[in-house]
Amino acid sequence: MAIGQDNLSRDQVARWPRQDALRGLEWAFLLFVLLAAAYAFSLQARVQTLAWYLIYLSAAGFFVLRYGSLFSGLWLTGPILLWPVLAGLSFYWSENPGQTMRATIQLSMTVLIGAYLGARFSLYDICRALYWVLIVCGLASLLAILARMGFAFDHNGVPQGIFPHKNVLGGRMVLLLICAALLFFVGWNRLLSGATLILALALVAISQSATAILMTLGLGTLVPILLSWRSPAPLRVLSYLIALLMATLAVWIIVSFDIDPAGLTLEALGKERTLSGRSILWDFAVGQIELRPYVGAGFDGFWHGRDGSQSSYIQYVFGQDIVNFHNSYLDIAVQLGAAGLLLTLLTGVWFAMRVLGALRHGSNAITTLPAFLLAFVAVYSLSEYALFRQHSLIQLLLGAMAVASARLAIESRALDRVFGTEPSAAPSLRGDRLSTQ
Repeated sequence: MAIGQDNLSRDQVARWPRQDALRGLEWAFLLFVLLAAAYAFSLQARVQTLAWYLIYLSAAGFFVLRYGSLFSGLWLTGPILLWPVLAGLSFYWSENPGQTMRATIQLSMTVLIGAYLGARFSLYDICRALYWVLIVCGLASLLAILARMGFAFDHNGVPQGIFPHKNVLGGRMVLLLICAALLFFVGWNRLLSGATLILALALVAISQSATAILMTLGLGTLVPILLSWRSPAPLRVLSYLIALLMATLAVWIIVSFDIDPAGLTLEALGKERTLSGRSILWDFAVGQIELRPYVGAGFDGFWHGRDGSQSSYIQYVFGQDIVNFHNSYLDIAVQLGAAGLLLTLLTGVWFAMRVLGALRHGSNAITTLPAFLLAFVAVYSLSEYALFRQHSLIQLLLGAMAVASARLAIESRALDRVFGTEPSAAPSLRGDRLSTQ
């Protein structure tokens, strides 16, 4: 049946079943990719490695069988496609060309998989999949912490669950908070999603991750603004007042408890609550940037240098196996210089345009997911290396949501043309259930 037939209603178009024998396998692939990227297997390095080999093999099969979706996704991926290109070019000036080439291949696969997932799944699908993956990781972390398992705590006794660092635990739970809140607002299993909000908040507090706590406070301000984007004026005013109240509460907490937001955000190594650990690490980063300000030391080359390299010296000074500067912006600048930072900034602006497109064409809470991701990435990157990184959950979500947001806008405009409605007259299903099946 053609989509433009006169007797086909808009609601039927959104719900029209499309039989596909591979759909179940694609869902399994999506969940498995998110599990691996979320560091769910980080406790076993070999399992993590084998998981990504399996992902590559499965992805290659889907790319062949779904080459149309792959190419359409790549067409919508925009400047993110330039990330592996720049990484590959850095081979010619890298401190460790072999590692740079391996990491570039991995980053390329990460970008390709993100584009494919965005072409095959809607924002609603991605939100649900991410929710299930993170709730499993959260429950596993909580059980490990309650059981006092050794791996669930860092060297200072701070809980980190099944993740390699407390900031990772805190960050993942903030993402779970976002997914659970959006699913709650669209009416998806409110008892379960409401209970998940409590679980995620508890784990954010348990993690003692300053960045995650500050992001949670920020969410209280951002949620009313984004969720009232298309609401009538009186409701928007009320939402803005609630956001102002939440911002005031956050400031009161910071002042009352003598919290240093900048200092806590910069805290990374877990040795102490002062800035000495990270400020020294960041001083090293600034020194390396000054040596090669324009193109850097090569993608993923700095931290895999030979004996006697700057990275081995840093690890000796700190007495830890440090493999990044715990800051995406500094790591990008050290590896790819001003060129990498400029490309990252341009991608951020481009992604923000996709965010506005999703907000304009969507009609429910799910379409705000890319906006929340953008805010999350901007803050989370201050304490963790998440951008311009192979096998990174953030890298995957960035590509997948950019493509899914573009598809949302394209499909919504197509429905408007078919049914002759204005963009503001969005159907109830727009933005959360439209997907390529």
